[in-house]
Amino acid sequence: MNAWTWANIAVIGLLCSWIALHSYPPIRAVRLRNALLLRPSGPADFAWGPSTAPADFALETCAPHPVFSDTVRTLGISSNTSDWDAALRLAEHLTKNAGDRGPIQADLQTTYRRLQQGHGYCADFTKVFLALAHSSGLFARQWAFSFDGFGGHGHALVEVFDRQRGKWLLLDVFNNFHAVDAASGEPLSALAFRERLLDAHDIGVKLMKNGAGRPGWSDLSKAFDYYRRGLDQWYLLWGNAVLSYDAQPLVRRASRFSGAIGQFVAVAMRVHPTIRILPTTSNRTLVAQLVALRARLWLVLVLLLVACILLAAQLAISLTGPHGAGTP
Repeated sequence: MNAWTWANIAVIGLLCSWIALHSYPPIRAVRLRNALLLRPSGPADFAWGPSTAPADFALETCAPHPVFSDTVRTLGISSNTSDWDAALRLAEHLTKNAGDRGPIQADLQTTYRRLQQGHGYCADFTKVFLALAHSSGLFARQWAFSFDGFGGHGHALVEVFDRQRGKWLLLDVFNNFHAVDAASGEPLSALAFRERLLDAHDIGVKLMKNGAGRPGWSDLSKAFDYYRRGLDQWYLLWGNAVLSYDAQPLVRRASRFSGAIGQFVAVAMRVHPTIRILPTTSNRTLVAQLVALRARLWLVLVLLLVACILLAAQLAISLTGPHGAGTP
């Protein structure tokens, strides 16, 4: 190989090193993923219901999985069950054996089984909840917020659209609570809860357990502090098609090697939902930084593709040239 080939290999190594540097530890890889998934957003992107869902919101189209349908029947959820009651039953079911044994990051059925054994982090609970909600006839969506510039250090929660009340209602499944107005006892939506948290004093909110499982916090003031830390970094995942995601063969194969690799394959194949950041006056810099990261990432990926094509051409020439193995 000549000097140009070695130089090309060095360039490929540098570009791969940049990607690796921004992908480790895994919570940094989430920031890269979110940069790729980021789409423009405004207040109207969050004010809709099932009948007015945006056309590009990735709705679940797969039939309910028998495992989750059986669970729904076992819990006594039917067409006569109110949406909020059904949502609370699902949340209680998922947290009745909840522990603190680390993340799962596996396919839906494996995740569901291991949740019942006390494993799982917030994202594991939310994706299984979405699968169960689909089997129950509920319409749910997933929110997340970060503490590290839209990276992986953060939290995930769900909202269920209560058709009887005609509004979204928040459920923190992992921490086993929902927020209610202290005066009326009415459950709050995710955005209503967030709006209350902007007040540093009496926010007029009580946190109620979803069910009999362990509480996320013994000291509720810590729960409010936890949520306040991420107030500027809320985003909505633009889809609830967790069964469709799970059914994608290439994503399943890639996920066996690494959850992060599986997610990036899902992004490349457009089966991972995009994200819409809740815009605020104080998060403009953070959003701009994420947009800049996306531009740098695309530049690196394009340069890497070009370098790989050039390397392949250089190697082909070296093998078929005057001194190559293909010369008679």
